[in-house]
Amino acid sequence: QVLSMAYDNAEARRILSADALERDERDRLRAEVQHLRAAFPGSSRVLAEAAGLHEGLGEIDEALELYRTIIATCPDESSHHVQYGRALWRLGQPGPAADAFRAALVLRPQDGQTRRMLERIRPAAREDEAFAVDIEEILARRLESSDWPATMLQDLTVNTVYQNGPSASFRQISYQVHSVEGARQMQSYPIFHEPGAEWVEVRSARVHRADGRVDESIRTGTQSLGDPRYRIYYNTAALVVQFPDLEPGDTVELRYRVENNSRRNEFNDYYGDLRPLRGRVPVQNFDYVLRTPTSREFYFNEPNLPRLTHERTQSGDRRIDRFRATNIAPVRSEPRMPGLTEVAPYLHVSTYDSWERLGRWWWGLAQDQLRPDEALERTVRELVDGATDTREKVARIYGWVLRNTRYVGLEFGIHGFKPYRITQVVERGFGDCKDKASLLYAMFRIAGIDARIALVRTRSNGDISDTPASLAAFNHAIAYVPELDLFLDGTTETNGTSELPPQDQGVMTLLVGPESVELRRTPVLPAARQLQERTFDVQLARDGSGTVRGQELIVGAMAGGYRSNYEAEGTRVERLQRELAGIFPGVEVQAPVFENLDDFESPVRFRYEATVPQFAERTGTQLQVATWPLGRLVSAFATAPTRRLPMDLGGRYAY
Repeated sequence: QVLSMAYDNAEARRILSADALERDERDRLRAEVQHLRAAFPGSSRVLAEAAGLHEGLGEIDEALELYRTIIATCPDESSHHVQYGRALWRLGQPGPAADAFRAALVLRPQDGQTRRMLERIRPAAREDEAFAVDIEEILARRLESSDWPATMLQDLTVNTVYQNGPSASFRQISYQVHSVEGARQMQSYPIFHEPGAEWVEVRSARVHRADGRVDESIRTGTQSLGDPRYRIYYNTAALVVQFPDLEPGDTVELRYRVENNSRRNEFNDYYGDLRPLRGRVPVQNFDYVLRTPTSREFYFNEPNLPRLTHERTQSGDRRIDRFRATNIAPVRSEPRMPGLTEVAPYLHVSTYDSWERLGRWWWGLAQDQLRPDEALERTVRELVDGATDTREKVARIYGWVLRNTRYVGLEFGIHGFKPYRITQVVERGFGDCKDKASLLYAMFRIAGIDARIALVRTRSNGDISDTPASLAAFNHAIAYVPELDLFLDGTTETNGTSELPPQDQGVMTLLVGPESVELRRTPVLPAARQLQERTFDVQLARDGSGTVRGQELIVGAMAGGYRSNYEAEGTRVERLQRELAGIFPGVEVQAPVFENLDDFESPVRFRYEATVPQFAERTGTQLQVATWPLGRLVSAFATAPTRRLPMDLGGRYAY
């Protein structure tokens, strides 16, 4: 009945063909195949289906001829070669099948599934795995003992960038465990990847026991990343390789691959990688290999690491850059130490040699996401109506974004770097840092205010040198208003326009807009703008107890935390009591009064009454009162008798 109304209804033809094949009605199946071919003579999909049906009929020559016709029509489509190869393989022709799979891999070298099928027919060593070191050589590096929980005996990375954009990575990791603590820390190894876009293959995983036994009884499991508690969600997962029952003296060897199976690079010709060269354990042998097409340029920094060598060779149309080092000392962790790239050398590689070029490329990636609709334009006009100056307009827009969009990190695929459409962010009522920065940027521009999107490397990650330029350097995005020299972080949700969070202060930022790109540093706010002021009026009793009338003023980045913490009236007494207990043990708070917590542009002010069982300590006929701020500073900053690394104070503060 469907075909009587539409002779070329492909789905109906498929259903009838499947039914004829299931019933083994060969004449009817042949007729349906002819109908399909006649109705869709130029469709490679239909021709492939017809080839499969011919194969089902046992008409091998007709099936293979159709596959060859498809390839002749679209020779640059790798999937057609794969279909042809699969058919040849099914028909017991491994040699021609291997040729078809090789042709497919020339067009799409990152196709891991096809490469595995080819390896089943023609086993061959992979070029990147030839850099791996024989296990006997690794075991010869083992130590009798060490003061560290573990030693990395071999750390090999071979990254391959294909001509059509996607990349692959092969790694060989081997470490020796020295202590019970090391066994606990190193009993599992996560392999990070993006499900759907990348596939993971564990090539080998073994534990070489101290007594000479080799154990291959490992377990694997998949762990999703992200943390709903902090409203952060990733499309990245970890394949966790577990090595049970590790003991001091054991040595682990792991080889694995992560390959991008996308048809193209979502970032076009961009490639970037930033790799610290010192970690938490000693490294005996470090080897980083980057295999790239000679037709493209790749740029590197010059790591300040003793005994690091860089060798460049070329083989045909492939360039090989190899960085090697031995006996790399670990970083000893200290409280309040700077980010790792400030205290340890790192290797940075990118396809961009300047921040200007990188910024222009990123703007091209993001600019279509910044288009407002009429509703957003109307909202901005209403917000700035009656505002007397730029600062007031900025404050109104910033406050609206904080109150109407929540921070939720959705780092899925390309959206780890590319913002979602700002109209979608408004409709959803949430977005991540670059989404909110983009929304702020667009709303400022609608209001006639010049603005930029600021890509930021936060303090906890550590500073880096200027070049090369890659997105691997950044982990955050905020907005910038040049007229006011004002940076605005849309993820804080309770901070005012003058309350830039400490993680955003004094850090590298790339300011990107439609006409310009600028690399600079964000300001470090003066102590007068990051102030906590406490006034205590104390009625002291003879036994050292006291009745306190307290007033507090919070100015700057800390104010946002106070607004959030004391927003709910029902928990204010409990939370304030917990905070003051660090100064006055056993304190009981009564009648706290907070002013204008919903006004993000005003400092936080509050007052309270409290009773303290021991405000002062009696010594003979005297009462001694502790110097509370000094005690807190000592406990915060003097946690160890000596330091090897600089201390990051987190900004400038006045108390």
